[in-house]
Amino acid sequence: MKRNRTAPFLLFLFLFLFLFLFLFLFCFIPAGVLQAGAGNLAGSLSLEEKAGQIMMCYFEGPELSPNLRKMMADMKIGGVILYSSRGNIVSTPQVAALCSDLQSFASSSGSWPLFIGIDQEGGLIQRLTEGVTRFPGNMALGAANDENLAAKTAEVMARELSTLGINMNFAPVADVNNNPFNPVIGVRSFGSSPELVSRLSGAMASAFAREGVIPSAKHFPGHGNTETDSHSGLPLISSARDELEKTEFPPFRTLVASGVPMVMTAHVLVPALDPELPATLSPSILGMLRKEMGFSGVIITDSMGMGALKQGRTIAEAAITAFNAGADILLFGADRGYEEQEHFVIFESILEACRNGTIPAKRLDEAVGRILDLKTEAGLFSEEKGTRIDRMPDPEGEMIAERVAAESVTLVRSWREATEKIKTGGKIPLVWPEEQIAAAEILVQACPFFTLFALPGKPGKEDIRLLSDKIGNQEVIFAADYDCWKNEHWLDLLRTLGQDRLFLLSARTPYSLLALPEAKGFFALYSDIPATMKALGRILNGNASPRGNLPVELPGLYPQGWGEEKFRTPSP
Repeated sequence: MKRNRTAPFLLFLFLFLFLFLFLFLFCFIPAGVLQAGAGNLAGSLSLEEKAGQIMMCYFEGPELSPNLRKMMADMKIGGVILYSSRGNIVSTPQVAALCSDLQSFASSSGSWPLFIGIDQEGGLIQRLTEGVTRFPGNMALGAANDENLAAKTAEVMARELSTLGINMNFAPVADVNNNPFNPVIGVRSFGSSPELVSRLSGAMASAFAREGVIPSAKHFPGHGNTETDSHSGLPLISSARDELEKTEFPPFRTLVASGVPMVMTAHVLVPALDPELPATLSPSILGMLRKEMGFSGVIITDSMGMGALKQGRTIAEAAITAFNAGADILLFGADRGYEEQEHFVIFESILEACRNGTIPAKRLDEAVGRILDLKTEAGLFSEEKGTRIDRMPDPEGEMIAERVAAESVTLVRSWREATEKIKTGGKIPLVWPEEQIAAAEILVQACPFFTLFALPGKPGKEDIRLLSDKIGNQEVIFAADYDCWKNEHWLDLLRTLGQDRLFLLSARTPYSLLALPEAKGFFALYSDIPATMKALGRILNGNASPRGNLPVELPGLYPQGWGEEKFRTPSP
């Protein structure tokens, strides 16, 4: 019998063409279709899996504890947030190992890839401090007023986070700090100008995303015009709607228009938008973000255990209310009085609300769809990237931090007597709180004309008396300021020393000048990291000029944008 030799060839040809067509279609399917497919996966998840995906939780310790493993296996949580205060951050190698173990366990326990988030704003709020680049922070970037520098800062941050396996950063801060007495935002903001905040927050958000880290614009609808810390109480924003449109909203409109993938809510009461409910719990405020601003990404709450929401509600009740109001992810951070074990209780409450219809099935599927879409867009379903701890800190990091410091230090008020004293080589007292003495030591090393006097951060009357005796009748005194308007003890010290011989070095917001308006000289530094102290040292020695401009208004004293250009004239 004659053998048919063409049949195997035709079968091989058919299989080859089928494989080619499959690969062609896979490679050229529009991204939007792939993303929509991820969202459609929401329908295939069990109710328990869906309830877990909308939760992002803190945990204790530097590694996967039995409690964390149980939480991940039983609840299938959507993500975690890392804190140094809870022992999650010990070193960069440890964090890299932790993040890898988290994703591996999520996969092996049949769950979805995790969002791993952190507050790495730069400056005052920087959970990772060792083995990474330390930056002066947002208000320093506002003083430098350079979008490229803001983007470079975010690129370095994102590369460092991504190297460790952290895929989400709760930044940038898009709040306009238009209240000098804001106790919680302050130097975390780029400034008091909506235009400035819009430009710089937009530059940073885009840079984070380019480097593979999900940015989260916060805190909608704005947390800058408050005098209450939402960690402890419910802040009130009493601005009229037209003022909100002019001041608070522009940065968020800019970020939404540029495609920011995530927005974090604020626990603030805004009667002009909702007279009863905080923004996080308000369908009308979150609906405005969706309908008026056109935001289609993921809405995440600020931490649900904060004091602002403890107004006759349990955390579980607040969480369900926030979710039904339009939040997609409920964040449970390391808030005072909130224990890790409570995650399980809240999960059961959310699950019961899903079962009894308190949380509509359509609302749950909508949120889970957005979450899975974002995980797909961010590459979380791709093969895990290897870490390169040997490239930490980022090679460009220190250079960028030094540029920010050099461009941001602001001479608000010069004083001829101080510059003459430095020129003549006389010893000048430098008064500094003990808790931040490392910053002073860097400055003294650069400026040997200083004699350092260290006091407790909250000096008593006897501390002040002894210091006054030691300093005697010195005509020029340089002193540190860490928002002394919040610290009556340090403010009392500075007033006792005498404003008529005081040159303030402000390492936080420049608003302390409002409390000490007669101070003879004033430098706004915005931070006390080594790069900033070295930049100040160069200026005091006459080797550089101050280049920064005030990113905030000092009402009754100086406008936003003010800055003197010469601290001292070089000796002939």
